[in-house]
This record gives sequence, C-alpha cells and structure tokens, in this order.
Amino acid sequence: MEKNMAGGLQAIHFVKAFVISALITAVMLLFCAFLLLKTGLSDQVLGIVLAGVDALAVFAGGVYLGKKAGHQKFLWGLIFGILYFLVYLLLSFLIGGPKLQAAGVLKSLIVMAAGGMVGGMIS
Repeated sequence: MEKNMAGGLQAIHFVKAFVISALITAVMLLFCAFLLLKTGLSDQVLGIVLAGVDALAVFAGGVYLGKKAGHQKFLWGLIFGILYFLVYLLLSFLIGGPKLQAAGVLKSLIVMAAGGMVGGMIS
C-alpha cells in the first residue's frame, strides 16, 4: 500500500482509476452506439443503459482505489465516484452548455457515487 504523508492515497492512484473508468466508459459507449444503431432503443431504455455504463465504469475505479487503500475502502470509492461525477459534469457543461436538467444531474451523481462506493466496498 503506497500512501502519502497524510495517510491517504497518492494522486497517481486517482489518475489510474480515472483512466480505467474512462476507458471502460469509452468502450461501453461504443457498444451502446452500435446497439442503438442496430436495435433503435427507446429513450427510456437508453437512459437506463447509460446509467448502467456510468455505474460500471465508476465501480471499476472504486474497486481499484479500494484495493490500493486497504482501509475505509467505501469512503475512497465514494470520493472517487463524486470526483468522477464532477469531471463528467464539467465536460458535459463545456460540451453541451448550460442546458443540463437538474433531475438528470442528480441521477448521475447518485449513480456514480453509489457505483464508486460499492466498488470500494467489494474490493
């Protein structure tokens, strides 16, 4: 377990967790795009699938951080989920502008925070 002076995780572990989660997100979104092209999923089903993609990606990052932390794994997973959400929100704002809906933002926060926390607990 590599720790910094304050007893927490080193920043490099968060960067690696972000890379893992981003790669999983990219691969799963490509798969979802292919699925949408071939099946014509409805908006409701697509929303559920995309929430699952977010949860799975953050879950993987939470598992990685939980293994590196060794203690308070759920907390590190939760922190990662919230940080990943904030990056996701910032990118969404920069790309799409201020047209974000509060309900969708709250749903994404809950899904990502819970995914990271569960990933940390399972690690």
